[in-house]
Amino acid sequence: MFPGGVAAGIGHEWSEFWTFLGLGAGACLVGWVLVRRRTPSLKPEEAPAFVAGSYLLFSLLGAIPFLHVGTFMDGWFEALSGITTTGLSVFVAEGLPRSLVLFRSLYQWVGGAGIVILSLALLLPPGRAALSLYAAEYGRENVFGNVRLVARRVATVYLGLTVLGYGAYLIAGMGPFDGLAHVLSTISTGGFSPYSTSIGSYRSPGIEATVSLFMLTGATSFPLFWTLIRPTRWRKALAERELWLLLAVPLVLGGVVAGAIGSLGLGLFQGISAVTTTGFATTAVGRLPDPARWVLIFGMLLGGMGGSTAGGIKLFRTLGLLALMGWAVRRARLPGSAQVPFKFLGRTFSADEMVDFSAYVLLYFLILVVSGLVLSLMGYGLSDSLFEAASAQGTVGLSVGIARPGAPVGAKLVLMLLMWMGRLEIFPVILFLRKAVRRW
Repeated sequence: MFPGGVAAGIGHEWSEFWTFLGLGAGACLVGWVLVRRRTPSLKPEEAPAFVAGSYLLFSLLGAIPFLHVGTFMDGWFEALSGITTTGLSVFVAEGLPRSLVLFRSLYQWVGGAGIVILSLALLLPPGRAALSLYAAEYGRENVFGNVRLVARRVATVYLGLTVLGYGAYLIAGMGPFDGLAHVLSTISTGGFSPYSTSIGSYRSPGIEATVSLFMLTGATSFPLFWTLIRPTRWRKALAERELWLLLAVPLVLGGVVAGAIGSLGLGLFQGISAVTTTGFATTAVGRLPDPARWVLIFGMLLGGMGGSTAGGIKLFRTLGLLALMGWAVRRARLPGSAQVPFKFLGRTFSADEMVDFSAYVLLYFLILVVSGLVLSLMGYGLSDSLFEAASAQGTVGLSVGIARPGAPVGAKLVLMLLMWMGRLEIFPVILFLRKAVRRW
């Protein structure tokens, strides 16, 4: 809240200034009171629901500063889109005070780093509950053996890439404010921009190339960046198949989009934006031909690497599905009593893990189809509905116009639920809603 207040004070936006100042001071006071009280211990099985509740709480609090420019529902949509790093918007960016423009980009940056990962780095003692909180946001692989160490190193890499990206944006030609707002939204793969036309407002190949590079950076596993610090591990890091898939898929999909719209630069940029789930645009997505839209839907479903701020199914699950199909073929050619272990990315998975892996992907597609149908029943075209649903669930932010100023409340609620579930990979939200219904 305080950086937003600083920006409001510099811009003489006094209504926003007092709102940010009051919220920031209130948060400090509540935090000071609560940390002096004895808090109940958190059970590991409660951690995923706690994460989901944290994101919901932050979205509700983030709605308050927008009351000066819109309804609470619009503010809630914008804040949830920010904290989930989605980037769908129901405001005209140019009509917002600059303090709110910075605030929503900062909300994406905080959401990208992860409220949970920051808490692990600074506040929580190590233990099973802490590991469960970490797993709810970044998966179950504890790459450094200590969850607090993971959190601190991820936060260090995240901050370092943000500073590096800001410098690169200034060199590329962005102004100090634009560069800050955009880099906060890029490293978090969020996609909020001070302009309705996004990166297309600059009409600069240099800026587009720079933004493309840092979109890929934000969609790369942050623990992988830490391993690159040690030269002896470069070979192992560069042998990571998921990394090469992240580099190859946007080029292929971008090439297909380029063929559909007749522009290589626009096609590649949109392909990278979709796969990294950042959501920046250099052209109006709603005007793209249907073949280009379907290609972008496919890219938004794939998403970036695990351990990154990107959304979507994630590329490691894509590799896992391919490996699972190969395993099924090998298993079918052997006697029924044969034992065929399922190995993937150098690790052997149990049957229960394989079921969980497949169930998540199936559930992801089921939610996408159902939400697309719900939007279509509200009067939107099926193609547009599936595109917007894929964008919200993948926390991408590309829009064909369903998320817009004046959008129906029903459409907003559907997209908000998808953003919330997509950011936390569905299950924490389901557990939270289950607990909430039982207590109610």
